[in-house]
Amino acid sequence: MYKKSCLITFYAETPVHMGAGQSVSYVDNPVQRERHTNFPILWSSGIKGVLRDMAMREWNDKDKKDKNDKDKKDKVEIIFGPEDGSSDFASCISITDAKILLYPVRSMRGVFAWITCPFVLRRFKEDLKAVGIDLNVQIFDVSDDKVLVSNSSALKIDNNQVVLEEFVFEVDNSNNHNNQNADNLAKEIFQFLPQLEFGNNEEEKKKFLKDHLAIVSDNVFVDFVNYAVEIRTRIRIDQATGTVKERALFSEELIPSESVFYSIMFITNPFKQNASISNVDSVYSEMKNLFENSSLFQLGGDETLGKGLMKVKFCEGNKQQSHKE
Repeated sequence: MYKKSCLITFYAETPVHMGAGQSVSYVDNPVQRERHTNFPILWSSGIKGVLRDMAMREWNDKDKKDKNDKDKKDKVEIIFGPEDGSSDFASCISITDAKILLYPVRSMRGVFAWITCPFVLRRFKEDLKAVGIDLNVQIFDVSDDKVLVSNSSALKIDNNQVVLEEFVFEVDNSNNHNNQNADNLAKEIFQFLPQLEFGNNEEEKKKFLKDHLAIVSDNVFVDFVNYAVEIRTRIRIDQATGTVKERALFSEELIPSESVFYSIMFITNPFKQNASISNVDSVYSEMKNLFENSSLFQLGGDETLGKGLMKVKFCEGNKQQSHKE
């Protein structure tokens, strides 16, 4: 049974390509997507693999400095499980797929907007209950031709329209509580996000998020996350001729920078007998320190091209867990 849990949020500093293999559509290399919603997603296997690699490098460096503590050498396997895939014992952490929370799109005013929708917010609110956190916001439905923004939004044109990508939306002013709810939503979400670069202090960063947040309908959100993506054409050069290699042209889909995802991590007592880390509190502390000591994660492919750089935040849960494995 899982004893503790936490929320992990991911903020894309650069475009991200966590690939789903090849495709027969117009994009040769698409990104990972949920089967039932077609929303972009970051599979947990890739996240856990990156965490294991980071833990291996960081904890091994510590072990070299502290040669007397030989028990630390197997810390990675105690937490992440045996590398050789043996069935001697299992990993004591479980990481969910990272779901989309905020998606960036072009805006005629304010440069860009972070969009979300009622479906995403309701799912986020429900997922937060797993870590004992209550998202204190009321979630309103939005018409397909309208958008819900803050009263002070930088996205508004003449106070009654917002243009996202090539589409014009009317600002939903039917109920003033809707605008107050957008302000409250930005305030609630801000506490979970990694450090934003937009602003000189926390108040300015909060204001930037509030002024660039837009809630659209579920249908509109589906369209944007499917079509407002980056498609890059890649080639391969023939080293002998210095020209493009025949049939080596391909297209690649990327999740845009400024995207925000979230995942849940569940932790239980280690399964390895007589391990140097013997309880859930020790594992929790080690994972928390790993996140807090790592300024950037690299997820997905194209690492040498600067893709997949993400800021990550570890958000503590508020209650003990009792989820069965």
